[in-house]
Amino acid sequence: VPAVILSWVFEWTPEGFQRDSEITAPAPAAYARRFDAAIIALLVLAVAYLAVDKFVLDPARDAEMESAAEERGRTEGIVESYGDKSIAVLPFADLSPNGDQAYFSDGIAEELLNLLAKIRELRVISRSSSFQFRGNDIFIPDVATELNVTYVLEGSVRKAGNDIRITAQLIDARSDTHIWSETYDRALEDVFAIQDEISAEIVDELQVHLVGARPRADRTDPETHVLYLQALHLHSEESDPELVEELLLQALVRDPDYVPVLNLLVVATYKVSGDWKGSTYGLNEGVLLMHSYIDRVLAINPENSSVTAHRAWMAVYFNNDFETATSYINRALSYDPHDSNALFTGGMISAWMGRSDDAIALTEAALLRDPLCSLCLYGLMKASIDDGQFDKALEASERRMRVAAGGRITQGNIYLFKGDADKALELYDNAKQNHVAWLGARVNALHELDDIEARDSALAELALIDTRWAHLELAQAHAWMGNADEAFAWLDRFIDPESAQFGQEFTEILWNPFFRNLREDPRWLALREMANMAPERFAGLEVKIP
Repeated sequence: VPAVILSWVFEWTPEGFQRDSEITAPAPAAYARRFDAAIIALLVLAVAYLAVDKFVLDPARDAEMESAAEERGRTEGIVESYGDKSIAVLPFADLSPNGDQAYFSDGIAEELLNLLAKIRELRVISRSSSFQFRGNDIFIPDVATELNVTYVLEGSVRKAGNDIRITAQLIDARSDTHIWSETYDRALEDVFAIQDEISAEIVDELQVHLVGARPRADRTDPETHVLYLQALHLHSEESDPELVEELLLQALVRDPDYVPVLNLLVVATYKVSGDWKGSTYGLNEGVLLMHSYIDRVLAINPENSSVTAHRAWMAVYFNNDFETATSYINRALSYDPHDSNALFTGGMISAWMGRSDDAIALTEAALLRDPLCSLCLYGLMKASIDDGQFDKALEASERRMRVAAGGRITQGNIYLFKGDADKALELYDNAKQNHVAWLGARVNALHELDDIEARDSALAELALIDTRWAHLELAQAHAWMGNADEAFAWLDRFIDPESAQFGQEFTEILWNPFFRNLREDPRWLALREMANMAPERFAGLEVKIP
């Protein structure tokens, strides 16, 4: 109706729209034809837009929505499969007279957590997430919401000489009500029996029906146990790796077959190995020691998922051996499909092989056990970037920055990939800790913003820094700008085929979106073949998702 009225009342003239009553002569025919042409052009544009939306954009949106729904369904399916049988173990309070037994109280809580995690019917949140909730002002329903659990176990430890008192209480986090509590007054050597009793009480309260025998704590003598707990506390605080190793070696002398000590020694030895100043071992010596500890654990417990996952990671990281790595990680996941470390390691191996969809599934599964795990969130973010799911990557980045420092440059990269160079540059300029990475990032954002003078200035400054990582940033920048010859020249300066980490370093380049302009170049395939990362190598390799 409005269109009819307007067309009846108004006329299009060389001077624009005018009322019919004001026009003394009809508009020239040429002008009318021009108006018809404008209408036809608008109609063609509208039809073209509708066609592109229907046949190009709409399928892409549908695929993205389908992928997101599938991932939500997978996550919700895993959570729902446990019903209400999920629990977080909070750090136990230290009530010792001198308040100097935090390592012991934390250790008791972590050992209880590990004991409960052996129950496959129970979803147990990992230490790195649950131990972030510490202190007297914790509101249990908030913990339950953040970690997505039904129950919370909290308690306290009082140690005086050879006597200990452990109090534990199980809370229904939904209503913040206590459903079970118990106090144990025993001698120190009875600590493992107490752990078994607490886990048994929880199993009974949650009515978990076990297929096999109830889990039991690994036994050792009290002094070895105390040395282990001291080392575990320092390791968890990321403090003094040399002292961590020293305490573990003292414990190992007392009990050469205590699996928790051997397990932690694998990680502790890696932290004191390498070429950095103050390291205890050279890299090769450290790797040999790590393998020796893994062998001793597997001789005692051939189905230990944790050290089997360590062996898988070492195969890739030190030897670029994906065949061995996939074999070991699949074993680890068959031994314990809920081991967050094995799930995360499987996700990283999948990502390095270019299977970003599998990597996303595995890291999301790891995050169900360890929702605040910084490494797991990094793995999810990286896999999502490689898969082109930049919104998912951004969400993982936001979550990671809430639990770990840094990450602004990576988050800036995500915005750059999404096409928001202004936001990317803002994030880059708020993250100047790594000068080389900051310069390289600025080059890419300034290029997208057409600030050629500032871009070339940053590029020139970066070229004056003669380090391998500066060479990589230069290769990345030139690849992003489409300068293939310069990119390959700088890559040649970065790559060291004799390096033990060459294969692993190349995996970080291989799926990086900054290098996407090089992937059709024959020189890129030649680099893949030199790194033993040719596409056909991965055709028969797969991390099996439990």
